[in-house]
Amino acid sequence: MTGTIAQLVALTCYGNAYLAGQTTPQFYFTNSTFQFCERVTFVTLGKTLFGKPKETEVAHDPDAWLAYLKGRGANGFRLSLTPQNKPGISDRTSSGFVGGGGDWTIEVILPKGECELWMARWDVGDQKAPDKRIWRVTYGRVSTGTTVVSPAPDLTNAMRELGKSLKEVRSFAVQHKLEGFTKWFDDALDTIESKGERRHGYHQDLAPKGLLSAEAGTLLDACQKAWVFGGMGSWNDMGFDGEEQKTYDLVSEHLFHAVNNAIAQAATSTMKDGRTTGGR
Repeated sequence: MTGTIAQLVALTCYGNAYLAGQTTPQFYFTNSTFQFCERVTFVTLGKTLFGKPKETEVAHDPDAWLAYLKGRGANGFRLSLTPQNKPGISDRTSSGFVGGGGDWTIEVILPKGECELWMARWDVGDQKAPDKRIWRVTYGRVSTGTTVVSPAPDLTNAMRELGKSLKEVRSFAVQHKLEGFTKWFDDALDTIESKGERRHGYHQDLAPKGLLSAEAGTLLDACQKAWVFGGMGSWNDMGFDGEEQKTYDLVSEHLFHAVNNAIAQAATSTMKDGRTTGGR
């Protein structure tokens, strides 16, 4: 998965652990999902007296944000993806561009049936920073709403669909001698088939130890290798002739949706009552 999505996952998982009363170490800067970030701040969005956009900082880092929300009585975080469905370009294809691939949000469940949606904006800071911390990330509260109840995350089905889509796309990769991608798919399938005993993902600290169920941990690790989408040199950066292009598009779309669903379901499963979701 991309670094932006991995960070959303970490915030969701650590946030749910923190709100549930689990002792969690300070994870900002030490967590792998922040390793290239100069700063990560949280703001509410509004307008000035003259109608210009205004951002008001409510937390100077993720740890302060969790404390801020806990102080307001928050009881859960849910990670979700809303399709963009832009004309002429699928979310899978646009995932290689800034702002593409769908809109990821963290839904914060609050008391009295209320919720908030938070989204991230990544801006480049000092590209020559010696510590390579070049990103300035801002999470903004983009909307508020009322909570509704929906089914709890279905990790078993998410695992089934991810495994099925990986086998489909791996078969296509083998047929077209795409050895580099075949290795990535093999690693993802190995994690699934070993039930998480063998892990291959880069981020091994997406959640505090002991928080994730075996299925959730397996899904988040497998998704790191199953995510092959992006710009130049990625799985998206290929083309084929005739029926092969149709097959390529089909298996690619299946994988894209299966991976995104698995990420959202696994992260959200860390909420103490996974059936409660944020309204829009």
